[in-house]
Amino acid sequence: MSSIAEIRHRIKVVSETQKITKAMYLISSSKRRKAVQMHDRNLIYFNKVRADIRFILDNLGDVRHEFFHPRSGVRTAYLVISADKGMCGGYNQNVLNLAYQHMKGRDERFIFTVGQMTREYFERKGMQPDVEFLHIIQKPMLQDARAITESLCELYEQNMMDEVYVAYTHMESAIKQTPRVMRLLPILHEDFDGVETLQPGRATLSYHPSKQAVLDALVPQYLVGQIYGALVHSFASEQCARMAAMDASTRNADEMLTKLTLEMNRARQAAITQELTEIISGAEFQATQR
Repeated sequence: MSSIAEIRHRIKVVSETQKITKAMYLISSSKRRKAVQMHDRNLIYFNKVRADIRFILDNLGDVRHEFFHPRSGVRTAYLVISADKGMCGGYNQNVLNLAYQHMKGRDERFIFTVGQMTREYFERKGMQPDVEFLHIIQKPMLQDARAITESLCELYEQNMMDEVYVAYTHMESAIKQTPRVMRLLPILHEDFDGVETLQPGRATLSYHPSKQAVLDALVPQYLVGQIYGALVHSFASEQCARMAAMDASTRNADEMLTKLTLEMNRARQAAITQELTEIISGAEFQATQR
């Protein structure tokens, strides 16, 4: 049995840790509310823009555009989104492992990282990230999505890569978050299976001022929406995962404190019993000496 001093020290450590987990839970709870609001606002745009792209794909006809046709090469770029820190359960590991598994077998790849945990993960794997986007996941903004999109589109248009994927965590609900890998470029019809178009099909589409100009303007905006949506989903998923992790940690600390308190009471009772035994024994010894 541990000494009373040791048990008291353990109780103090667990209590201080519990205060931290409670504080982190409250912080994540506040961030989660904001994240869910961002997610709900973005979801309408996210679904609408995918429906519009599906409509264009259904009526693309003989339009030839580099963003809409697969290339024959194997150079693949990955935009991988995780958190800047841990203590959020399996959130980081799940999406990073999925991205890593998707990369296997691709000899020539470019890695774009969002979040400190992403960079550290791939460095441990011996895969140095090519481009890092730092300190944006804690407050996703459209300007960040635009900066990422500009970098990806510029490299794609320069024929430096053949495919572009984004690995992120999709927030299904407050209790369910699912890591996904989604293709950004090229934009292929097969990636829109299950997406319902919001407009009826037409025999022909008119492009003004020209097909090239319309698609050159539309596709980057679509990619901005997709990347911003991935950032928002990841941020909301992170806060939900951290809330669950901190809540579980707080409840575990409660259980540990209960056990430690019982252990300390037993230790104190044993110490008191031992002292009483020694006093009685001493008294009996003195009585026999008289």
